[in-house]
Amino acid sequence: MILHIVQREFFDHLNSLRFALTAFIMAALMVTNAVVHLQSYPDEVREYSENVTAARNKLQSQTQLYSLLKKGPGELYKRPSPLTFVADGGEAFLPGSGTTDRGSWIRSTESGGSVNEIQGIWTLDYPTANPNARDLRPKANQIDWVFIITYLLSFIPLLFTFDALSGERESGTLRLCLANPISRPALLVGKFLGALITVLIPFYFAVLLNLAVISVDSWTQFGAADWGRLGMIVLIASGYAGIFIAVGLLVSAGTRDSRVSLVVLLITWVALVVFMPSTLGTLATKWMSPVQTVHQREMAKKSALGQLNADFDKKMWTKQKAQLQTDDLLNQLMALAKTSPEKAEELAKAKEEEFKAAVAKFESQKADEEELRLKAELVNKDAEIRERLNREHLTAQIVQVQRARGITRFSPAAIVQYALESMAGTGLNRHLQFLEGVHRHIRLLRHFIVDVDRADTESLHIVGIPEGMSKKPISSRALPTYEDKITFSETFNAAMVDMLLLLLLLGVFLLGAFLVFIRSDV
Repeated sequence: MILHIVQREFFDHLNSLRFALTAFIMAALMVTNAVVHLQSYPDEVREYSENVTAARNKLQSQTQLYSLLKKGPGELYKRPSPLTFVADGGEAFLPGSGTTDRGSWIRSTESGGSVNEIQGIWTLDYPTANPNARDLRPKANQIDWVFIITYLLSFIPLLFTFDALSGERESGTLRLCLANPISRPALLVGKFLGALITVLIPFYFAVLLNLAVISVDSWTQFGAADWGRLGMIVLIASGYAGIFIAVGLLVSAGTRDSRVSLVVLLITWVALVVFMPSTLGTLATKWMSPVQTVHQREMAKKSALGQLNADFDKKMWTKQKAQLQTDDLLNQLMALAKTSPEKAEELAKAKEEEFKAAVAKFESQKADEEELRLKAELVNKDAEIRERLNREHLTAQIVQVQRARGITRFSPAAIVQYALESMAGTGLNRHLQFLEGVHRHIRLLRHFIVDVDRADTESLHIVGIPEGMSKKPISSRALPTYEDKITFSETFNAAMVDMLLLLLLLGVFLLGAFLVFIRSDV
């Protein structure tokens, strides 16, 4: 019985003008999307490859361990997703790399009558917005899959369902239909499946047309993981269309006039798809406390680094004071030996241990390890403080964005957008995965530096100071290299919450339509 209802609904829709317009609009937009992608994606891949090659050559030119520590891993670039045509995700405004070089600091210290310089090492700092996007002029919405799915796969289902029940109630065919041995749940399920199939057929045809055009280009090569992500994207879009079919049936079941049903559905569509995502995001940013400004961030950094430098100066002064006392002892013994050798000998015996240490230090031409360790402590703690403050600032920004996104998830349009961005490997979640990969690579590089230094028996193993580290050249082949990857598991895990929310909404609206239809009069 349900199959018969599905067939009747499908053929009724198939012979309507609505179906022909839907197929034409879907195909036209998908072809436009493919053409635009073929024009922009090769340039993105070419630029990425050139940047990665240049950065890798620059890294492999570092043959000294301290030079590698001081200059860091260089720029680490984010690979452009081959599924950018699905969801742009604001990639133009997100940083294209995970690190930036803010330069190094130098300060002078006086020790033993000579002036020495201490240089800072590389620290992890995060670039802000992509500089290529700062001068972008206002432009129309980009026609990607997110635009097509968010707007068309929510609006078109309403056109096919606004009169599904109210229209038949007006004409009297609903009473006649239910006079036969057909249950209301079976009728509702049949109408739901019939409308869903009608909407998805032109969408699937447009998707195949889009992928056929894109696959012609040699720059876009889809792997098994990419096809899997595309399959999940189509599944998400199908569920999203099902949500609005359920909404259409819910309103249609509760109204007796198809015109009233259409007006209510149009208002609902504007509220859920157009109004709520932008308005809720704007309100969310106003309700939240502002993130630390650049000036406040720099003042906090200046205060923490000022305290660190003060502690270093205090330790250096204590050390130099002890050295001066030792030097005074030597001078006193030498002066006393000229006038009274016996008293000089008695004083030397009384302070034999201090005398031996002073003589050993006086005769030694090696570097003062204690001083080197103090300098290394300053350099490493300086880098630690800078990185901690930079990461705290970034975390605060991310928390705000995540809260705003959580509020906008009251709209199914926002939910499907975030899910599609995650599966396509673009947008915020993709950038966070990229930053996590950058952090792992930097930890690996620093462990590599420490391990190579420990392997050198001639090194003092004081990392952070050139005098305390290995001088042996390092092989460029041994250097850990960074390669950004987009995996199916990471994209799926990022989209999991949004997919569950879409599934929950589908169940809620279907249940609502069922309850309204069961209680309504025919």
